[in-house]
Amino acid sequence: MKLVWLLYQQRQRSSLAPLQKKSPFSPQLTMFLVEAAKWLVSSVVVVALCARSSTLFRPSVVMGALFFMSVSPFIGVLLESKEALQRQYHYHYVRLSGVRDDEVWQRLLKIHYAVSLLRLLPIWLPPSIGLMVMFGMMTGASFVWFGQTMLLLLYVISHIVRGSTVRATGVFSAVFFRMASFAIGYAVMAAIVPLLQLSRQAVRMYGLSLSYLAYMDGYAVQWQQRFYECMTSWGGWSFSSTSLLFIGAGFALLALICFSFIRPSHSHKAAYRLYSWYQRVIESLKVRGTNNAILYKDLCLFTRPVRELTKPPWSLFLPGEWFLAAGANVALLPIVHNGSIILFLFMFEMYIVMTGALRAITDVFRDIFQFESEMERLTVFRLLSPPPLVPLIEAKWTLLERLGVYPCMTAVGLLLLEYIGLLGMRGGLWAAMGAVAMMPAYSLVVKRILRTDYEVFCLVLASGEQTVLTSPRDYAGYMVIAAGNHSFHRLLIYITVFSSLLSAFFMLLKGWSWACYSVLFVVMLYLVLWNGSQYARPT
Repeated sequence: MKLVWLLYQQRQRSSLAPLQKKSPFSPQLTMFLVEAAKWLVSSVVVVALCARSSTLFRPSVVMGALFFMSVSPFIGVLLESKEALQRQYHYHYVRLSGVRDDEVWQRLLKIHYAVSLLRLLPIWLPPSIGLMVMFGMMTGASFVWFGQTMLLLLYVISHIVRGSTVRATGVFSAVFFRMASFAIGYAVMAAIVPLLQLSRQAVRMYGLSLSYLAYMDGYAVQWQQRFYECMTSWGGWSFSSTSLLFIGAGFALLALICFSFIRPSHSHKAAYRLYSWYQRVIESLKVRGTNNAILYKDLCLFTRPVRELTKPPWSLFLPGEWFLAAGANVALLPIVHNGSIILFLFMFEMYIVMTGALRAITDVFRDIFQFESEMERLTVFRLLSPPPLVPLIEAKWTLLERLGVYPCMTAVGLLLLEYIGLLGMRGGLWAAMGAVAMMPAYSLVVKRILRTDYEVFCLVLASGEQTVLTSPRDYAGYMVIAAGNHSFHRLLIYITVFSSLLSAFFMLLKGWSWACYSVLFVVMLYLVLWNGSQYARPT
């Protein structure tokens, strides 16, 4: 427990390092104030939700919201990569202690989960207490127990899959998560579409008046009751507090049994090879790379005979974002008849899919696009005066643009085929127009994706400090810089989703007004992407 507490304090200090430099208080007081603010905000949100439950929300909605708030913070823990954890806890150094590698890795995973529980305590504990206060100690505690044990089991399974040396396990993992993305996209949109149709029907009948609210309230009561029944029963069998406790105990027991099968898999990992035809296409860049030594170096890293991938190569062509959009389209597109709406939907989804495909490439080739190979040669860059920063970033842009062409074309082409299959040739023509309008954004998306890693590398390079970082993403202030770089982009996405849903629910836009909305979205997107491609460091 003492080790867990020390590592927890170390993680907190490293995450607050950029803030402490500007804070007038001592590091201990700054950490205390930040933690107190987390507790205060989380508690206020829970209290406000519970206090308004009798007037604004039904009990089923409150239960679902509190349950989601109690488990959602751990999603990030489940998605942390094995390589990042090994760097964070210095696994390759600790394994020299003489203890078996499997035991060392399993012990580090236990410590990491305990540290994560402590770090996220201000976020997940208040909604858990809210569940117990609102629905009784037994019922609330059973839901909390069920959620936490389910997350523990998923945590164990995810690391079993990542450490497996069986190639079929990697394929199964990729297929499973993509099918889960498809199911989530379909489920969310299938729940929204009936409400959307009913709202539009009520607006036509009553307008935006009190009669509209009464009409929607009656339907909402029935919808929430069905949602509550689905949460508490399945196949005629009721999920009582006792049954949830037993299911949670089963999850916990299964997690303990499966934990012994976790392997670090630092060697002899079954890897994948890139498609030979795709590799030959990239090799044609070597002719252009003769005038840029860094581009030639990256090409050699990419085309070396021992190049192995950690993911199946087909996963580069079909990212998880494509399945999420495809699942949502299955539920939404059959009710869409306005060509301007089809145009807007395709442009929005094409941008999301294109970003996902390029991010998948940067995650697979981390040594090239996340500047890991440059971090290994940091001393060499410091000896050069001035450092070749312009050829460096131009090499990354050129290679990622060439690498991403075929995955993006494949993903967008399959998305277009889905539109044609669900909407016919007329809908396909509108979607094709959207694809043409979004094509110039490709190079801007490439620059936006590489921006944060490049700026952090320049920051480490200019600092002159002797660091042991293997990646710019290990830098203490990386998340702060990334949040600043992506703030306008995230704001645009949130505003677009909210405004489009609001306009569709209340019929604020009709007919060709959706075409004006689509043009406004494209203009704002290009402005945000242009801003995201303007690097802070001189290039």
